[in-house]
Amino acid sequence: MGIAPMVFYALLLWWFDRYEKEPFGLVVAAFVWGAVPAVIFSLIAQILFDIPISQLVAPGLGADLLGASLIAPLTEEPFKALALLLLFLFFRREIDSPLDGILYGGLVGFGFASTENIFYFIDAFSSGGLGGVLELSFFRAWLFGLNHALFTGCTGLGLALARTSPSWVVKIGAPLLGLSAGMMLHGVHNAGATLAGELCWPLLFSLLADWGGVLALLGIMVWASLRERDWITHYLQEEIRVGVIGQRDYQTIRSYRRRVAQRLKVLLQGDLALWLRLGRYYRLATELAFTKHRWATHGGTPKLALHIEQLRRELYELRKQL
Repeated sequence: MGIAPMVFYALLLWWFDRYEKEPFGLVVAAFVWGAVPAVIFSLIAQILFDIPISQLVAPGLGADLLGASLIAPLTEEPFKALALLLLFLFFRREIDSPLDGILYGGLVGFGFASTENIFYFIDAFSSGGLGGVLELSFFRAWLFGLNHALFTGCTGLGLALARTSPSWVVKIGAPLLGLSAGMMLHGVHNAGATLAGELCWPLLFSLLADWGGVLALLGIMVWASLRERDWITHYLQEEIRVGVIGQRDYQTIRSYRRRVAQRLKVLLQGDLALWLRLGRYYRLATELAFTKHRWATHGGTPKLALHIEQLRRELYELRKQL
C-alpha cells in the first residue's frame, strides 16, 4: 500500500513525457535515489538537529510543529535535490524543457514517499492494526500522495529553467526559487497536518497548498508539452527539404496519437524489430528538433553543430532501413 501507488504515479508521470521519453535507467535511478539515499541522509540530518532542539524545546506540540514544519523541509528537500543536481551535471543533454525537470523531481519525490510510507504504515499497524494502516493509507497514498513529487518537482522545474534559459539571472535564481518553493510547500503541509491532530481544520491549509501546487505544476507540464510539439513542428520542416525525413514521417512524428497508432499497428503485426526501430526513429527526430531549438535560443557551438549532423546521419540511415 505504500509503494504500489507511488510506482503507479511515477509511471503515469513518465507517460506524460510523450514526445521524448527519458531513458528508463535514469527514471529508475531517480526513483531509487529518493527511496534510499535521500531517506538515509535525511534521517541522519534530522537526528543531528533533534539533539539541540530537545534541549531547547520541551516535548509536545511545539516541538512536533518545529520538527515537522521547519526541520523536515530543511533536511529532506536538499538531499532529494542532490539527485537532480547530479543528473544535471552528468546528463545535461537529457534536460530539454521544464517538463523534464518536473519529471525527474517528481520521480525522486515518489521514491522518497514510498519509503516514508512504509515507516508510517508500520507504526500505524503497531498501534492501530490493519484498520489504522488503511486509514492512514487513504491520506498518505491517495489524498496527499502527490506531495513529495510536488515539493521536489518545484526544485526540478527551477533547475530545468536554469538549464534551458540563456539568461544568467534565471540560471542562478531559478534553482534557488524552486528549492525554496518546495521547502515552503513542504513546511505548510506539515504544519497543517501536525496541527490537525489538535484542531482538525488546519488540514484545509495543507489541502489547499498541496493541490494548488499540483494543479500549478500540471498546468506548466501541459504548457511545456504543447511547446515541445511546436518545436517539433517548426524545426523538422527543414529536414523534409534536405531529405532527412519524409513528409508522411513528419506528420506522424509531430503527432503523439499518430506515433502510438503507427507503432501499435506494427506491434499487432508481430514485428517487434520494426516496432523498436520506429521508436528509435521518432526519438532521434524529436532530439534533433530539441537540439536545433537549443541552437536557436542559446547560440550555436561546434559541439552542438556536430551533434545535429550526427543526428541527421542516424535519422537518414534509419529511414532507409524503415
